[in-house]
Amino acid sequence: MTRRLTRLTGLAFAVTILVSEVLKGDSPSPTGPVSEIVSFFADHRSTILAGAYVQMLALFLLALFFATLSEVMPGSTIAGRLARLGLVLTLTAYTTYVFLTASLAFGAATDATPETAKSLWEIRFVSETFVYFPVALLIGSVALAVRPGLTRPWYRWGSLATAALFLVGGAALARNGFFAPDGGYGIILFWLLPVWVAVTGFVATPRLVPSSPERATG
Repeated sequence: MTRRLTRLTGLAFAVTILVSEVLKGDSPSPTGPVSEIVSFFADHRSTILAGAYVQMLALFLLALFFATLSEVMPGSTIAGRLARLGLVLTLTAYTTYVFLTASLAFGAATDATPETAKSLWEIRFVSETFVYFPVALLIGSVALAVRPGLTRPWYRWGSLATAALFLVGGAALARNGFFAPDGGYGIILFWLLPVWVAVTGFVATPRLVPSSPERATG
């Protein structure tokens, strides 16, 4: 039952992230014209707030997902403790950037001066970029915390490589281009997290081993 819940929760997390992005729509660049930023929040207020709500539901699913992994990820080890710390920091950082998006949609973007709205939008993108640091800690720790023998070597090394990509992503603060907060590298990392969660749900869960006839009969 726990194995099935882990897989369903991982997939549900990926789906809710997708739904939240569809609701929010294509975000304007934080370095773009002020008028585009303000009009984005003025014209799409309801869908942006709905997307923020769904993103918070995704965080609930993420917490539930790692709760179901506790039996394969002992908390007594250093890696297990770091994984739990990484989860708390990821949830906190993720909530911060969703909060900023929702606040701008609620009225901060239209009630404040255009320059203030643009500044808040830039802060939102920087806060989203800094989410990558705790995510790197979370993924790297989980890769080392999962009990040996439950996963294949490619998962451990792939997770460590993924953590390294997120660690590099924390420095993606160019004003424009591929390494800008809204650039291609950030987009890849945004979708890499739900993909990794979904894969982990299928790979890092113990397989059911049927009992032999000798054991069943005593």
